[in-house]
Amino acid sequence: MTLLGLSAAYVTILFAGFGITLLMFAKAGRLNLVECSCLSWLLGIGAVSLLVWLCGTFCSGLLLQAVVAIACLALGISGWTIKRKLGSKFTLPLPRNLIEWLLTSLLLVEITVFFYVSFKHTLGWDGLLNWEIKARYAFLNGGVIPGSYYSNPGRAFSHPEYPLAIPFTELWLYLWMAEPHQFWVKTIFPLFYAAGALLLALFVTRLSTKRWPGLIVATLLAFVPFLSASPGGITVGYVDFPMSVFYLAALGYLLCWYREDTVSNISMFAGCLALLPWIKSEGLILWVLLVFFGLCLSLPKHRTRQVTLALLPGLFIVVGWRLYLRLMHTFPHSDFAHPSFSLLHQNFGRLADIGRVFSEDVSTPVYWSIFWLLAAVAIGYALAARKLEKVILAMAVLLPIVLYPLAYVFSTWPSYTAHMTSSLPRLLLHVVPAGWLAIGLALTQPKGQVR
Repeated sequence: MTLLGLSAAYVTILFAGFGITLLMFAKAGRLNLVECSCLSWLLGIGAVSLLVWLCGTFCSGLLLQAVVAIACLALGISGWTIKRKLGSKFTLPLPRNLIEWLLTSLLLVEITVFFYVSFKHTLGWDGLLNWEIKARYAFLNGGVIPGSYYSNPGRAFSHPEYPLAIPFTELWLYLWMAEPHQFWVKTIFPLFYAAGALLLALFVTRLSTKRWPGLIVATLLAFVPFLSASPGGITVGYVDFPMSVFYLAALGYLLCWYREDTVSNISMFAGCLALLPWIKSEGLILWVLLVFFGLCLSLPKHRTRQVTLALLPGLFIVVGWRLYLRLMHTFPHSDFAHPSFSLLHQNFGRLADIGRVFSEDVSTPVYWSIFWLLAAVAIGYALAARKLEKVILAMAVLLPIVLYPLAYVFSTWPSYTAHMTSSLPRLLLHVVPAGWLAIGLALTQPKGQVR
């Protein structure tokens, strides 16, 4: 019964995401089946978690489960109906030569290995006490997190202010399995790796018009040690890699939209952008950056209205979640103080230590191997090309890794350097797939475009 319930939970998630994907790609004509499958997972996660949260305000228990399941079925049926009405066709891009077959096979082996390794690991500290704890509280309360959880000072260690995309995805699995089974919720995270690696290959292929560099960087993604074999990676239930996949997807569709002005590209950008702040609090920083990048790309082509409309879904989620936390009288988090010029002036002397810890972190081979070196070269190539879309790609990698360390100027920990050591590597993970996107495009950049 456990496996049957788990299968039903995944079917409803994917069905809802598939319907949303088809609605967004309604006028595309040809639908890439691999792309649709990846987006079905990402958008399904967002749809189900938001539905559970919103519907949980007026119902709970079996009624909540039934309402959300019906909504998922309605989304899937609507998308399929529109697809049939418009006559869109699915296509499956198969490898065309021996090299592509070998790289594709290696990528599939890596995905399988991640599933196997995830089953061998338990959930890590944050995976248990920041994310799974919310799913368990909600499961034991009929699918709704008790209001007392948010205002209880004794629960402040679990960050009640963190958004609920991953916890409520775990909750959805729990509701269908009828038990809070931690072993099976670990299957969520290798699916994010599969979606991220495949989308990475897709974006590099689409933006460079060559498939081999996309497959190369997708297979190399697994060889970043922090992603695959360190605390905070895929196998221990942290949300930093899922965040990086949404960031990659939003950035990729933004760059595709700049090159080809289609409704599907800007719609997917809007969808993935909206879910960034719903994955983790730091997603708001990435959301602001992507909105800025979108405006920069829209001005030369007079498409500012499209970007303005694309930011609205995310704005509604951010405002709605902040309002909900205020209504729940959420106990304020204490890791960072509210930024102010006086505090910045007071802690200005921290910058030297912050720079030292940051440089030590990015140069640690046991975490990153030579990834940041390759990313630095790719960023140099992108900036030297002097093309707006490549400059934006370089900034999409550079700005987060500049802003994240600077946040520790406002750290309230007794040792802000210990705070950095414990959390900065996980924050940097947010831009790793975007860094590989820059590396993949640098592989195909003609020498004549670089001064």
